[in-house]
Amino acid sequence: MTATPARQQTLPLPRLALLAACTSLGPLALNVYLPSLPVVRAEFDVPIAALQSTVSLALLSFGLGLLLLGPLADRYGRRPALLCGLALFIAGTALAAFAGTLSQLLVGRMVASCGAAMTFLSSRAVVADLTPRDRSQRSIAQMTMIMLMVQMIAPLLGNIAVAAGSWRAIQYALLLLGVVLFGLVWSDLAESLPAPAAGEPRRSLLAPTLSLLRRQRFVLLLTQNGLLYSAYPAFVAMAPYLMVNAFHRPPTEYGYYFVALPLGYFLGNGFVLRFGQRQGHHRLVMTGASIGALACVVCAVLLAAGLWQPWVMFATLGVLLNFGMGLALPSASARAVDESWPNAASGWGLVGFAQQSIAAIAVQSLALFKVTSPYPVVGLCLALTGITLVLEQRAQRATRELA
Repeated sequence: MTATPARQQTLPLPRLALLAACTSLGPLALNVYLPSLPVVRAEFDVPIAALQSTVSLALLSFGLGLLLLGPLADRYGRRPALLCGLALFIAGTALAAFAGTLSQLLVGRMVASCGAAMTFLSSRAVVADLTPRDRSQRSIAQMTMIMLMVQMIAPLLGNIAVAAGSWRAIQYALLLLGVVLFGLVWSDLAESLPAPAAGEPRRSLLAPTLSLLRRQRFVLLLTQNGLLYSAYPAFVAMAPYLMVNAFHRPPTEYGYYFVALPLGYFLGNGFVLRFGQRQGHHRLVMTGASIGALACVVCAVLLAAGLWQPWVMFATLGVLLNFGMGLALPSASARAVDESWPNAASGWGLVGFAQQSIAAIAVQSLALFKVTSPYPVVGLCLALTGITLVLEQRAQRATRELA
């Protein structure tokens, strides 16, 4: 294996942009595809349930890929795993682009999602390898902001592609993007995994994952990441129904409010980029989770005072809560991955899986309540942020005991 590049104070912008693009492939492929669903259904003449499988099973493939594929990058290196992930993404997207049946489209999207999971893990592991640990939350915040921008514009790009050609135009564009990224990674990205960690061919493939799960502190940080992340999906999953059933507004109005949702997260990430290093992981997590809890309390108080308006919910849970998450999540994620180094890909896989699985439980739990009141989602978000604060105190005590 070639010599490992030294850790840098900040990653060069072209390299960071390349890694962010690789990280964003999964969210981009999903969000740019969604506007084409009616056209896909019309072409293949299938029931909605069958059509939805091209979304749900692709998401499942991505989630399982996060859990299972991380050890490959820890054992064989970041560069081979990243190239392999891009190759899978290209192959799956090509199959989807030229699919003659819905089954072929489904298989193509599942293969592409597995590849996107590997590129997500490998590119973030490269960042963990090359960035000093006291600056890792800054790099994560930068990549997250780029990924959020991709998610924001992806539906618009999908609509444009469908209007300009057909749903296949979206897959052609994704295919071209995958080929370009493969060429850039092949020519410009060196191996970043330390040679001793990569040179253990007889080591069990799941050894890094099992080793991490045996660490009590890492499991605590993993749980904390899942709880923090879950507040946003829980809110987003319920907001469209609350707009109609609780606030008696037309469903189209939700789209106008939704535009403001990333604002809080952008502002939180921006603070991390500017002041994160001097604040430290503990303070950022505590401050972010406290702001999130405060947002829930303010929302409940305003609603109870008679301000039964959607802007109350979106200004507090939409903007203020997301601001807290933008402060806390980069540091919480960076700390968990730092704990897993040099098995950073396995660490990222576990972080991603914990976030998605706990978010799924949180969203499903809201199905137990009627969608005529915002109080259940407010209470759930308050519980998630409150438990995060408790876990943060435990994590600090564990750190002091180790010291």
